[in-house]
Amino acid sequence: MRFCRKFVCVAILMCAFSVSAFADSTQPDVPLPIQNLVASGAQLRYLGQDYGLNGWLVLKNGQEQYFYSTPDGQAVMMGILFNNKGDTVTLKQINELRKKEGPAIDKLAGFETAPLAPQSKDAPQAVQPSTVVSQDFTNPEALLKSAVKPKSEQLFDGVESANWIKVGSDKAPVIYSFIDPECPHCHDLIQNIRKSGYLEQGLLQVRLIPVGVLTENSLTEAAYLLAAPDPQKELFRHLDGDKTALLADKTVNTQGVQRNIKLMQDWKLDVTPFSVYRGRDGKVKVLQGVPDDLKKIITELR
Repeated sequence: MRFCRKFVCVAILMCAFSVSAFADSTQPDVPLPIQNLVASGAQLRYLGQDYGLNGWLVLKNGQEQYFYSTPDGQAVMMGILFNNKGDTVTLKQINELRKKEGPAIDKLAGFETAPLAPQSKDAPQAVQPSTVVSQDFTNPEALLKSAVKPKSEQLFDGVESANWIKVGSDKAPVIYSFIDPECPHCHDLIQNIRKSGYLEQGLLQVRLIPVGVLTENSLTEAAYLLAAPDPQKELFRHLDGDKTALLADKTVNTQGVQRNIKLMQDWKLDVTPFSVYRGRDGKVKVLQGVPDDLKKIITELR
């Protein structure tokens, strides 16, 4: 693996990793299917219990999903809840939530001016949801092959399956970068890439893996990036000096970011930015800090 060191932010990686970390004491246990969505970076809000069903709002990339679970947590359904009079129970629950949280919930849903009724939007194409790599335990040969993978390949598998946001063309060569929203050297890295023109030319796609370890707001800002309707737009506004672009609100759950932090911990990575990519020679390469020569990296990628 190639290793380069320049301009880094030192990170202290200490976090809790329970879904219950953002729940209040009156909230029931989160059903497993919904936990999986939260682990991918979605924001979760408990809507309360009506007609014997626990209501849940899941928000990611400007798309809203409504779930209802049985009290024992053994069954989950998705959709809008009505009572026998035809009243929209979900609407009442959402309005109560908005009164409680204020504009934060509307920002997560991607509303500039908040509507009165719950709406559903198509998820924007600017973000590709990550997937979790699973092992096939029925195939011993595949397991053995995975176990003997070089560490560089194991690291690459890890960043591929992290929770990331995409900047650049789908068809461009990919580089993965751990970033903290409050890390000035991460800002330098992204700004250098923006100014290079490589994104517009389709020469580079950056998959940013948000972590939050440097400041009090880093964690919630990183979590908001994973769930934001247009994370690239919000990140660029943040880099351009808009202090309101990234939501730093205590109601934002951070499970998706904590999963990324756990990946850094597992590999004993303690600086940002930290980048990983596969060169055209097939070898996995790493960059610690801000690279001196972006053009050289583009040449290696292609």
